[in-house]
Amino acid sequence: MAIRVEKNRFGRVAADSLILFCVGLVFVIFFSGFFARLDNWLHDSWLDLRLRLNVRSSGPAGLTNALFPLDGPSREIVVVVIDDRSILGIPGLFQGDRQIFAQAIRNLSACQPKVIAVDVFFASSSTEDRRPDLELAKAVADAGNVVLKAYRRDDRRMTLPYPELSRSGTPAPSYFRTHRDESIRSVSMKFTSEAGKVTPSFQTEVYRRFYDLKPSDFEFSENGLIANHSGQAVKIPLSNGEYLWLNYDNPTRAYQTMSFYDLYNNSFRPEGLKDKLVIIGYANSMTEEKFFTPLGGNDYSPYLNALVFRNLLNRSALKPPDRAITFAIAAGLLALFLFVIFRYLHPFAFGIVSVITIILLISLSLVSLTLYRAVFDVTPAVSLLLIALLYTIGKKYYFELAEKLRIKHAFQHYVTASVVNEILKNPEKLNLHGEERNLTIFFSDIEGFTTLSEGMSPLDVVSLLNEYLSEMTEIIFKYDGLLDKYEGDAIMAVFGAPVDQKDHAIRSCRCALENQKALARLREKWKKEGRPEIKARIGINTGIVVVGNMGSTMRFDYTVIGDNVNLAARLETANKLFQSEILVSDTTAELAESAILSRRLGKLKVAGKDKHVDVYEVLAESADPDKEFLEKAKAYKSAYEASQTALDRRDFAEAERLLSAHLKKYPADNPARILHNRIKGFLIVPPPPDWENIITQDSK
Repeated sequence: MAIRVEKNRFGRVAADSLILFCVGLVFVIFFSGFFARLDNWLHDSWLDLRLRLNVRSSGPAGLTNALFPLDGPSREIVVVVIDDRSILGIPGLFQGDRQIFAQAIRNLSACQPKVIAVDVFFASSSTEDRRPDLELAKAVADAGNVVLKAYRRDDRRMTLPYPELSRSGTPAPSYFRTHRDESIRSVSMKFTSEAGKVTPSFQTEVYRRFYDLKPSDFEFSENGLIANHSGQAVKIPLSNGEYLWLNYDNPTRAYQTMSFYDLYNNSFRPEGLKDKLVIIGYANSMTEEKFFTPLGGNDYSPYLNALVFRNLLNRSALKPPDRAITFAIAAGLLALFLFVIFRYLHPFAFGIVSVITIILLISLSLVSLTLYRAVFDVTPAVSLLLIALLYTIGKKYYFELAEKLRIKHAFQHYVTASVVNEILKNPEKLNLHGEERNLTIFFSDIEGFTTLSEGMSPLDVVSLLNEYLSEMTEIIFKYDGLLDKYEGDAIMAVFGAPVDQKDHAIRSCRCALENQKALARLREKWKKEGRPEIKARIGINTGIVVVGNMGSTMRFDYTVIGDNVNLAARLETANKLFQSEILVSDTTAELAESAILSRRLGKLKVAGKDKHVDVYEVLAESADPDKEFLEKAKAYKSAYEASQTALDRRDFAEAERLLSAHLKKYPADNPARILHNRIKGFLIVPPPPDWENIITQDSK
């Protein structure tokens, strides 16, 4: 018998492992974006580490460069920036005077650079004086080596510069691709039109001109660009057959830079630009086009283009990750650990092997990126190994935790599961202390329950009340509310404690709406059974309260106290004034407005308080699937608020007309009927000129 039990145990473990293996693979496949973010963060960390060590290292330079090689800045690239000095020092430049650009290109062409990359888009022709347009086109044509930037509208459409300029130079589209973290990690090397024609991108065209290659010397393949340099084929790795992965192996501004002001005024050394690749572009405080880079924050387009050209000239661009290899490694390691190592190693040894394997994977990521310029994604494999490690530890301690879980489940009969979980995680919360927190307080009470119960036997009252409280409490727990207490037929609940909930105001309003819907279903049931049909009022407020364990050292409760708790209770009773069902404070309404449709009923002077509170009635969820119910709620809100606006400007006739028309269509809108009656009274006896539309709550 003992042997059979052991076999069954191992068989059960194998089945669990198989399920975990399948779930892990599905997780890797369907959450690839999540892992892409993790891998991007890891790669950025290596690039940042490489830059920091090379810039700040005080140790042997040879050792640092061997472990984290860093190429020096390219001497063949010059960046001419239209900076603040240029904008302020050259009249008309900010307005885009094309004669200025023409003069700058003439000055630059005289220095005999290999190629001029104009990273400025000249859209349409001038409507009045065409001479500046023609002068710029002539300067570009005379230079003969100018690549112009075209505007890429989407993946299949682009806009060329104005016609004369397009004919005089070589226009090509530029597109820096943002990845999931919104940072620039790749650049397009080709453009495919709607007709299927493939043309080089701005960066590819500059690269071709720099090496004086023919268009036929370029060939795009599924995973790379093949350039024929004097009979020698150079392959540049691309992803999706289009995108070059950028290698941030130098600070984005580690290039020879000069001001456009000096170029325009011819106040520079011409020999410094001979046979260079010169980039002209905007980089000033008034330029809105900035790109987020993984390491240096926002930067300007000319510097990013310099990085692209440096990657191309030095052949230092990154090799994109191979998704198939990434998946195969993750699946293979997970299978090895779950089906082999887990079955034959002690959990402690399994943990050691797992940690060592994870360290090796992360080290391979570093070596691959820094030494071989290849992106190796490891986070899927690392994540699956961590899952396998946690699974092993969980199996080991499962039986030790069983007793603790049994006690936990028994304890939950007396307090909510959230309180139990918080106590189990933080036993110090059993101390008698409180803390100030922003929470949402929920009060519910049955309308006229005392009168209702007078005609019922005590057993019937208890039966009805238990059914009602069970249904309402289940909904409170559904939205992770803390059931604070029952007071007869009243319910007090708290949202946002003990576990933090950023959306506690929304949760409380959703709970209130579902409470009322559930109560409507119960009324139909009770009507068939011949039992009383009860209604409930709900008041909700959000604010700073003191929350914690309060009481004596022998017995205490986890509860909340404070002025905002009292206000929630007052709002519950204030429903009587408006004949409403769910009344919330302006604070709650504002916090929940993204998901909850509510309407302002007016300004309320709360009983026992001097301050006034704007109160709102919760009508529906903004995304309620019941379209008819939602449209009715929107009509309630629109009509009531329109009449309130008319009332505020003392246009009582207009307010009465709006509400009268609304009530003919929706006679069940009780708050609108209450307001309508008040307004009809104002038509007979208008309020004094200094009247303020405030509703007073006389009793608690």
